[in-house]
Amino acid sequence: MSSSIQSIKNKIGEVTFRKKLALQFEGKASFYPGEPTKTEYKTILKERIKAYTQYFQRLKDSNITLAPYLELGGGVGQGAMLLENRFNIRGFTCDISYETIRLSNKYLKLLEFKKMPIRICCDIYNLPFQTSSIPFIFIFQTLHHLPDPKPVLAEAKRVLSPGGYIYVNEEPVSQAVNLNLWRRDRNLRWFEKILKAAIVLHFISRIGKSEVEHNILEETFSLNAWERALNIFSSVDANLIVFPFGPTIQRKKNSHKRWLAPPLLQNAMLQILGGGIEALCQKENSKRQYKHDKLFDLLACPNCSHKPTLYYQRSKGVLFCNSCKSKFKERNGIFMLLSTSQQKSLYP
Repeated sequence: MSSSIQSIKNKIGEVTFRKKLALQFEGKASFYPGEPTKTEYKTILKERIKAYTQYFQRLKDSNITLAPYLELGGGVGQGAMLLENRFNIRGFTCDISYETIRLSNKYLKLLEFKKMPIRICCDIYNLPFQTSSIPFIFIFQTLHHLPDPKPVLAEAKRVLSPGGYIYVNEEPVSQAVNLNLWRRDRNLRWFEKILKAAIVLHFISRIGKSEVEHNILEETFSLNAWERALNIFSSVDANLIVFPFGPTIQRKKNSHKRWLAPPLLQNAMLQILGGGIEALCQKENSKRQYKHDKLFDLLACPNCSHKPTLYYQRSKGVLFCNSCKSKFKERNGIFMLLSTSQQKSLYP
């Protein structure tokens, strides 16, 4: 039986693969012909910024508290940059790949932004934040690199403030009808383009070739898996989007066991074609409210079960834990907040 937690092998694959891909995105090398070039990646990021703007504006218009925020699996941090610069909100972006986060220095200018979020290299299963400390967390295009979304969402819920929201979007729902004969990259080969034009490719191949070759997981999740993961929240408003252009099916958590499953015909379409999911999840409210004066007060030591607060020694560029005496260095403006064992495994 496969584990519900991402293995160290998968994590090493993420770090190794994205280190080379970062150089490709900088235009310094070309390791993966099937992955975007510097120019292509800039275009992709601008398209994501356009989509994210609509998502965040919709949440803001619904009176969802967005500050301070935490972006998980942020990559270069384009979502966080957007909130910082166009919504004037402060917060954090996190990713396990230091080299990808480092690229934010370049893409801040390319995307014509000025303000940078607080950047943290950490493990998504061991978030270096105080319990019940952050009112808004968002996750885009990240959970499908993990074997099961539930453990990650549970850890994010731990960090979430009472009554706070987690927003998940651009994540896949499994397609039952696919032969899965091979994996393809984002940039299609000539015969794949022909198969796509013939509306065949979607039923015989799956995306993620380069990632899978580097031991990175490229998963899709069934409606049952998504329902189990989302059931940990007190309320959930979800949209299921059938590939490639709809329909969009609205679902709301209730007392029914299969609350996420759409009506029969729409469910059949989703099973055959696959699709995506968008979910706004709220944590149950309570009398406990975490008060903070500074963003750094929200951080916690990854070696100490998230209890002791870390203190930022700006003159030395380190975060210091008074309890276990661990020191976490700042590299190029990025805080390395991995546990000691993970630091040795991933960044020896």
